[in-house]
Order: sequence, then structure tokens, then C-alpha cells
Amino acid sequence: MSDNLDALAQKTALRAEMRQRLRAMTPEDRQSLSEEICERVLENDQWQEAQSVILFTPLPSEPIITPLKLDCEARKVAWAAIAQSSRNAADLHLPDAIDLILVPGLAFSKDRHRLGRGGGFFDRLLAGRAAQAFKLGICFSFQLLDTIPTEPHDIVMDAVVTDGDTMM
Repeated sequence: MSDNLDALAQKTALRAEMRQRLRAMTPEDRQSLSEEICERVLENDQWQEAQSVILFTPLPSEPIITPLKLDCEARKVAWAAIAQSSRNAADLHLPDAIDLILVPGLAFSKDRHRLGRGGGFFDRLLAGRAAQAFKLGICFSFQLLDTIPTEPHDIVMDAVVTDGDTMM
């Protein structure tokens, strides 16, 4: 039990640190780094092969993914965008088959663990309706850490793409 409490306290502190670092980004940096992330995603084999994709509506501190939406439209890939304000994954209108889901996070580890915002929204979605989908985490390179605290319910990504690297 104390391990879970330790992980929870560590996650809380890390979330605060990452939020502060994200707030310090300039809009210009967010735009240019987002473009680099999108270029890497567009080169990803799983992205290129996917016929149905779940995107997210970015929060102001998250990577801008408009080029990915445009790519889905150009390739006639079935896609849906989820707003993170939707707290009930069961209420989402998602395709029956999901090949790939794009997942934001406050931080990711090099072994592809994810630190979310603390509400469990993506953990529930990834464990449920999107369990079989390729889970592609995206973040800015400063959000990729050596390790992050984890709990048993945390879902590991299949890959994480940053503006500087791809972790498979």
C-alpha cells in the first residue's frame, strides 16, 4: 500500500513540475516543436498503415496536431477526435475498430510509461474500447524522462514520439 501512496505522491509532484514547464513554453516554440512531432508521426509505419485513428483535441499546452487530422482526411482514414473534457469514455462515439490512438500526456518515460493529468480518462479508454489499438504517445522532448512513477493500472504505450525522437 505504501508503494502506491509513494507513486501517487511522486506523480502529483511530477505533474506540477511538468505543468510549470509547459506553461513556460512560448507559442512559437509550441508551434515549431508540434510541427516536428507531426512530421515524425507521419513517418511512423503504424500511422501510415492505420485505417481508423483516434485523435485528441489538444489542450493549450499540448502539441498541435492539425497536420495529422488533415492527413487522415487526405488519405480517407476514418478518424474521431476526442475532447478531454469528456470524462466518460463510454459516451464517446468511436469507430468499432480502432487501429491507432494518439495519446497526449504530461510526461512519458523512455520505456513508454505515461503520466496523465490524473483523472484516469485515457487509462480507462486504453484499457477498454481502445485496448487493441496501437497506442502512440506524443509529447515535447522535455516531457520524455528516464523514468516516471507508475501504478499497476497504468497503460504502457506501444511507441512515444517527440520532436526529437521515437521510442518503440
